[in-house]
Amino acid sequence: MHHLLKSSIAAVFVAGLSVTAAMAQQPRKRPDPVYIDATENTIVRSFIDLPNGNGRVTHSVNVGSPTTVHYTYDMDKGSIVALWKGDFLNASSMWIERGDGSSRVRGKATYFGKMALTLNKLSNDQATWSADTSGTKYKPTGYKLDDTGLPTFMYQIYGVQVSDASRVLPNSEGIKREITAQGAATGMYARLASAKQIVKVSEALYTIDDKAYQIRLDDGVVPVIRLSAEGQELVVPFKGKLTYSIIF
Repeated sequence: MHHLLKSSIAAVFVAGLSVTAAMAQQPRKRPDPVYIDATENTIVRSFIDLPNGNGRVTHSVNVGSPTTVHYTYDMDKGSIVALWKGDFLNASSMWIERGDGSSRVRGKATYFGKMALTLNKLSNDQATWSADTSGTKYKPTGYKLDDTGLPTFMYQIYGVQVSDASRVLPNSEGIKREITAQGAATGMYARLASAKQIVKVSEALYTIDDKAYQIRLDDGVVPVIRLSAEGQELVVPFKGKLTYSIIF
């Protein structure tokens, strides 16, 4: 009797181990992805990782539109870092399990290279574009929303207050960006593109990297195509107001 009892206990114990092992071997169900759609004008704060080792944007604002044209703005540099059409964001890495605070573009995006200021002060149109905000007194001051929920970003640089607003173009062909300054923007320039190749189509139209996108100037200002460490840059004097379009 004692022998039978020990055998029964052993059988239960072994069976328990077998069940535990079987449970451990079962594949873990992958969580469903977390998608964010822009059925109306939508703003999402998150980290964004740029491709080709160009870093993580830690103060990015993703602006989504029901027109299916979306962009990401870097509040640390006052610049647009990504632009895309189609679905809005995949926020799985932000919300699933521990999450890391980042989201990803859904679809193929146009990226604009390494993080850099849009506005800068140069001694001339050939002076090197600085890689960071040192000495610029750059300070983001947030953004305000219009009646439709679209943002105008605001920041200070070289003692000048800047407003930066982008709106979707008709037929969803891209975005129109308007940058304005309150105060004297002496010696300031705007960098509109940094790419391997920039081709002048006309005085107002420039093609970037084999038609990845185009820059169309609306103010009659004439930009300069200049050499840089990355290839070429499209730089234009900033006199306090600049309007241009990114077409893609």
